[in-house]
Amino acid sequence: MSNTNMDYLYPEFWAQSFDAINPGEYNLQNLISRNFDAQIANYGQKVNVPLAVDFGDADAWAPGATITATDIAQTEAEVALDKSYRKTINLTAKDLSMAPYDLISNYGEGMVKSLLVTLNKQIYIEALKSKYFIDAVAGISEDLIVSAGTMLSSNEVSLLNRKCVCGPDVMGALQKIDAFQNVSTSGDADVMKNGILTKRFGFDFYMNNAIAKYTPVDVAGSCSSASAGDVEITVSAFNDDAMPVRIGDRLTIADDTAVYTVTSTALTSGDTTKIGIYPALGTAISASKVVTITPAQSALCFVPSAMALAARSYGSLPEGVGVRSAVSDYKGLPVRLSVWHDGNLGLQVQADILFGVKLVNDKRMVRIIEDL
Repeated sequence: MSNTNMDYLYPEFWAQSFDAINPGEYNLQNLISRNFDAQIANYGQKVNVPLAVDFGDADAWAPGATITATDIAQTEAEVALDKSYRKTINLTAKDLSMAPYDLISNYGEGMVKSLLVTLNKQIYIEALKSKYFIDAVAGISEDLIVSAGTMLSSNEVSLLNRKCVCGPDVMGALQKIDAFQNVSTSGDADVMKNGILTKRFGFDFYMNNAIAKYTPVDVAGSCSSASAGDVEITVSAFNDDAMPVRIGDRLTIADDTAVYTVTSTALTSGDTTKIGIYPALGTAISASKVVTITPAQSALCFVPSAMALAARSYGSLPEGVGVRSAVSDYKGLPVRLSVWHDGNLGLQVQADILFGVKLVNDKRMVRIIEDL
């Protein structure tokens, strides 16, 4: 049956596209701190997130003695709403003759899903800035999950509400491990019956399709001389503007046995020219040493307060300007939907969002770096 009404002219019709989206595939926005969305509802370009103060040990005190108070040195992390994304689709008269269900399933779902994909990729890329990591290149194991938990505990991170978010391949590898499959000792048939991981080793487990290896291209280059203790190297001959080096990739330097993690990059005309590394160089290196980049992906072990996400929608446009727009709330994520005539007997529909994300406390985020 063809579409005989005009519901598709209204953004509320397209808001139904969210109903069929599986939030389990792209869920990072629901697992990190969102405590201040209400503060920026329809205004503001940045949010300051207060960070917990470490007062150290308590002071010895004899009742009646003079009291000297400790001044509070409050620090904040600024989250700028600097990421603006949209997906706009153009529907012809032939497209609009479809039944409403087909319009949503064939076009609407893909349109709004593209925003979730991009949002989750941006959150993941920001999480890669954490300098706390476990090397799992030789293969994922339950021991490494335990090690990640131990690292968080060593950083005095709460045992409560710990998350482990993995890509599909890492999740599949974990599901094959006896420690997750053993129903007789755990009393839980989650893996065997439902194909999911529930709480193990202090973590709630989630799969996220935004976590994937991103392979840089044209990164055959060398570095300038650098001194022991340096945390940045200058590189040349990289031509990686199409798919650049990314934070979280692994880096080695000829004649240096250490393996480094990329913590930052600087570009010149789109190509990588400086790379931040962790740990610092253990020895001095001479000029023109070959730099090798190995792409990696990370399972993320964290508590929600490690990261902050601030999101708001753009405002709805007034009547009479030729565009109908409305804000749709997708599990607390504000997305504006707009519909307008394209001037050629077609219809354009757009979903857009404004947000900012920041790793505000890297001690609360441990990455399990693997190369599957």
